[in-house]
Amino acid sequence: MDQPTLPGASGRKPYVVVAGFGLPGRSLVEFLVRERIEYTVIELNCQTCERAAAGGLHIIAGSATDAEVLHKAEIERASLVALMVPNDEVVLTAIVHARRMNPTAYIIARCSFTSTGLEAVRRGADESIVAEQVIARELQGITARFFNGTCR
Repeated sequence: MDQPTLPGASGRKPYVVVAGFGLPGRSLVEFLVRERIEYTVIELNCQTCERAAAGGLHIIAGSATDAEVLHKAEIERASLVALMVPNDEVVLTAIVHARRMNPTAYIIARCSFTSTGLEAVRRGADESIVAEQVIARELQGITARFFNGTCR
């Protein structure tokens, strides 16, 4: 089966750079593998890289704040960049490098706080996923189920 093409991208095949191979990054990679979308993961933990590479994943060791590592991951051709590192300062720095190296990539930033999510967009991310907002939504749902008697 062929890789899907990007809508409105002149037949260009999608390519994704994922920074961070914790739960969010792994979840995204599982989707990419299922959909046969080409990707490269950037991960700081060398042991994680060795284990993942032995399992056939496309992963390189390094930091998403390092322009050389981003270049090695071929960020210049990425249609999507997912910065899923659990460190807001790393994500904010990586956004600047990613946007400079690839002005057309769609950048998604994982952030802990709303203020950081706003700063991520200001620095060039297209979207941010903010942990405290996700927790707030989940808490509302759990509380509503509790008081409606479905959690007891």
